[in-house]
Amino acid sequence: MHLVEDPPLRPKKKRKSFIGQSVLVMMGTVVFFFAAFTCVDLPTATPDNIQEYSQEKILWAYNLMPERWQSEVSARIPKVKRHPYAIEYSPYCPYVPVAIALGYIFGTFMAVASAAVFLVLGILGPLVGLFVFAQGGGINYYLQPGFGYLVGIILAAWLTGKITADRRTSLSQIAGIAAGVVAVHLIGAAYLFGAYLFFYIVEGSKTFLEWQPFLFKYLRNLSWYSLPYDVLFSIAAVGLAFPLRFIVKVLTVPEQAPRQRRASYDRRALEELSAR
Repeated sequence: MHLVEDPPLRPKKKRKSFIGQSVLVMMGTVVFFFAAFTCVDLPTATPDNIQEYSQEKILWAYNLMPERWQSEVSARIPKVKRHPYAIEYSPYCPYVPVAIALGYIFGTFMAVASAAVFLVLGILGPLVGLFVFAQGGGINYYLQPGFGYLVGIILAAWLTGKITADRRTSLSQIAGIAAGVVAVHLIGAAYLFGAYLFFYIVEGSKTFLEWQPFLFKYLRNLSWYSLPYDVLFSIAAVGLAFPLRFIVKVLTVPEQAPRQRRASYDRRALEELSAR
């Protein structure tokens, strides 16, 4: 009896799950939605203000200690000197850390899709009573000074996903975070000045937009004050998101084992063998 083996079959190519990707894109959009309504007041990122805030928290912790501990601490550590001015706070929304984290976890396609769907819902949602932006949204939302920063999160998600694709090194993570943060603030600042120049040239009036007289103030609040927190929270988000990246990969790209070789029998030889 002769056994004839079929040629080895090539393993099937891995196909990404469309349903899994769709679910993850919706989840990413929901995360952006929660980020829009998670604006918190953080100490304005100036050296004096941060120093004053830190000293206040140190004194707060010191006053919570028992008296016995306070005497030991005060003997070793000099008393903190307070400055006469009050601490300033600025609102902060974690759009940038969310975009970078999703780019790191989902990759380019799903992260960009999540950011794009969020942006489209923010613009068209009010037509059906759906408001996903913190300040409402709508067709005319492009007139808001911070609209360029919302557009920038799409590029930030793409850059982070592209740079960190199939790479788990610290260097690639830092490069992805840096590229994402820089992209958001460059696009946001460019849009801020570009919108001002466009309407100034077209309309011939500096007061066409309500925020134009406060152009540099908005630039300071949206970029200068937010930049340190974007970097800090993006690093924390990527660090916490590392296990989720593996889970997403398993869910969207299931492993498929190669097919086993099939053996075919020589029928005539088998009949001759059985006739003996």
